[in-house]
Formats: sequence, structure tokens, C-alpha cells
Amino acid sequence: MGDPRASFAEALRRAIGERGLSLERVQDHLAERGVTISVATLSYWQSGRSVPSRKASLAAIPHLEEVLGIEPGGLRDSLPASRERPRRSVPTLDVLWPEAPASAVLDRLDTRWDAELDRLTVHDVMRVGADRRQQVLSVRQAMRARCDGPDRRVVLHAQDDVTAGLPELRAVRGCRLGRVETDPTGGIVGAELVFSRPLRRGETVIVEYELVSPKPGPAETEYTRRLRLPMREYLLVIEFHPDALPDSVVAVSAGHERPLDLDETHRAHLVHADSTPGLTGIQWSWETAPPGPS
Repeated sequence: MGDPRASFAEALRRAIGERGLSLERVQDHLAERGVTISVATLSYWQSGRSVPSRKASLAAIPHLEEVLGIEPGGLRDSLPASRERPRRSVPTLDVLWPEAPASAVLDRLDTRWDAELDRLTVHDVMRVGADRRQQVLSVRQAMRARCDGPDRRVVLHAQDDVTAGLPELRAVRGCRLGRVETDPTGGIVGAELVFSRPLRRGETVIVEYELVSPKPGPAETEYTRRLRLPMREYLLVIEFHPDALPDSVVAVSAGHERPLDLDETHRAHLVHADSTPGLTGIQWSWETAPPGPS
């Protein structure tokens, strides 16, 4: 079909027909997601009299796709090219997570909004127990929407020690758990952190979540974060049990290492201001063998 308006209208009509929904029910489902679209507008879209062009209308398309059971991008890709809002150039998630288990988990999650959330601050706190194994990772993230519509943030956690069970991901504040996907053999857990409502352009949100390891937890000797986008501030804290103080602690970033000291509460930390994309984190080691089971 040569007319791009007709192409979008046909795709929308077909999807509404297959779902067996009236336009009023489509409107209701969108309202439940915090998206306001009039029945008249929906009617114009499916008849081809108009197509989404304003920012708020374009931001509603992913939610409309979800309501109608369409694959992400199925409706948006049928819009006229001139209507599409240009996106900034950022590394794809496959570049950030090229490993097959991680890619497979991400493919099962809704990552459409990832590049539309500016990272302002991320604060990670990892606790290591007396058995030298990871216990809890607590995370606080502040983000700002680059457009109208983002309603979730996808997070991914990987551990090298696949002999230990995967951690339980818990939403603490500012979000609820959506879809959770795992690959135990690859040490991967991913989840959608769903906000209370879709954000408007320029609006900020703070989410807090935890990854609680089973007992015994993974026997890891590093924690690193892969930064996809620039960030105002990144703070990482590793808390060691007083009976399991490491002999060596180093910060690693962009191929460089520098030694870190523990403070009086047995914590090591690093801070990056205006950080650039890449990998950063902390590694540690013990010269003696770990204690045996009690």
C-alpha cells in the first residue's frame, strides 16, 4: 500500500478487529496505563484521516501496541518516516550484553524505553558476608524521561558463579516488578521495573530494588556495572563482614586499576561524576583459603 497513512490505518484496524475490541474499550485499556487518547482520535487513526504526530500521541503508540497484542514497533514502524521522532545514537543492548544468555533474557523483556531514560544517578551497595559470598545488592536509580511515555526500566544482573542459585529481585520503592526472566545456567536474571504511571518528558523517577542471594550466595570477587549511557553520578559501595576482610581491593575502570582502602566500617567505594559509557567496578581478593562450612 503506497499511502503511509493508509498503511498505519490498515495495521491498526486489523489489530483492533483481531482483538475484538470496541474503540471505547481500547480507550479504557489505555487509560488504565495512564494514557489519554480520545475515541475520536482513535477513529481518525484507523480510518486514515490522520496519523499520530504529536509527542504525546507518538508516546502512546507502544502502549497501544501492548493493548492490541502487537509486537513492539509493529504499529510505529508503519508510520510515515517523516513523522518518526529522531533517536539519539546509543549502543544497542546487544553491544552492551553480547553474551547469548543475557541477549536471550533481554529478548523476552520490554526494552523499548531504555534509551529514552537519561540516567542521572545510580547508587549500588553490595554486601559480602562472613563466608566471603555475596548476600544483598541494593540499588537506587534516578532517571529522567526524554519523551512522553516511558513506564518501565529493564534491569539485568549477571553472576559468574553459576553453582549458586540466582538472587531474588525485589522492588523496594518507586516501582513494582513486571516480567521477570532468568537463565540459571548462564547466571542471568532480568526484570521490568514498572513505574506507577507513564512519565512525561522531563519528568524524573527514583526506583529502588534489591537482589537477595540464596544461602550460600555466589562466591564472586568483583562487582562491575556496564554503563550504556552517560551518567551524572555513579556510586558503588562494597561492604565486607568484619570476619571476611579482603587483603586487596582495587577499582577498575576503562582498563585502569587503582588500589582502594577500607574505611572504619569495612567499606570500599568508588565515585564517578559525569561518567561515560563503559565498564566500571571493584575487585577484591584474599590470600588465605575461605573458611570451611560451620
